[in-house]
Amino acid sequence: MKLFSVLSFICLLFGGLVFGQEEDSTLSADDTLNILTDTLIMKDSSRTTDSLRSVFLNNPERLRIADVIKSVNNNSNNINLLHSENVVKIKTSSLDATGEIEIRMKRNDDVWFRISGGFAFVSKDAFFAHFNRNRFIYFDNLNNKVIEGPTTNDNIGYIARMKCSFDDLINVMSGSCIINYSEKDTLFMTEDEIHYIITIKGQKILKYWIEKRTDTVIKYAYINKNFKEYLRIMYSNLTKAGDGYYARKVEITRPNTNEFLKIVNEKFSLNNPSLNFKVDFPYDAKRIVWEK
Repeated sequence: MKLFSVLSFICLLFGGLVFGQEEDSTLSADDTLNILTDTLIMKDSSRTTDSLRSVFLNNPERLRIADVIKSVNNNSNNINLLHSENVVKIKTSSLDATGEIEIRMKRNDDVWFRISGGFAFVSKDAFFAHFNRNRFIYFDNLNNKVIEGPTTNDNIGYIARMKCSFDDLINVMSGSCIINYSEKDTLFMTEDEIHYIITIKGQKILKYWIEKRTDTVIKYAYINKNFKEYLRIMYSNLTKAGDGYYARKVEITRPNTNEFLKIVNEKFSLNNPSLNFKVDFPYDAKRIVWEK
């Protein structure tokens, strides 16, 4: 049985179905004139659509929000080539345990971690994993097996005990948050004396609380159709690190169940160019390759 089934308290349902439509090739020769007429209409429609898209993308309020996001991301990008040693705590209805997690992170590209300690699902000597955007490798020394496969939300869920995207994994493990959005997403922003509050509505709805003083995300949450948070990530104990801020405590919570995962930093260093992401394992370990 997959281990994350026991710890599915951090469950993000990312992605969705992509529907395609084949081009209609059933028109007869008599339809040729109509096709030409339709093509002209489509071109005019395309120009109109492009014009509306330009207005949408260049709306002054959207541009202002984009500037705030850019500043936040520039700061977070300074938390790079990170090596940290942390305490990790997990609490669910069936589990309340504390252990240790060592993290190595290259911004946007690589996450390596080693989990050990008082968890029932790992051995005394821990397990090791390395993810990049395309592939992962995981060594379970409790069962002396190595698993390799593509980086997907489900596979991250099995290895990292939280089903999430690679970007969310980076945001949690790095102690700093990058805000991602596309040209198709709708952006909203409100503010008070202390915070910018940005909502991004696309396939999912996400809401970010940004501390003005530091241009740093201190919380972000996934919002359901009833406008309620169903998962939140909190950053606290901010420490100045180079030109950015590193959160020495990160908490992931499901508000409806009060289940959470918490990482508390004990030691960290940045900008180590010789950071090693290799996962070592014995030659006699059982090798398993996941195709998907």
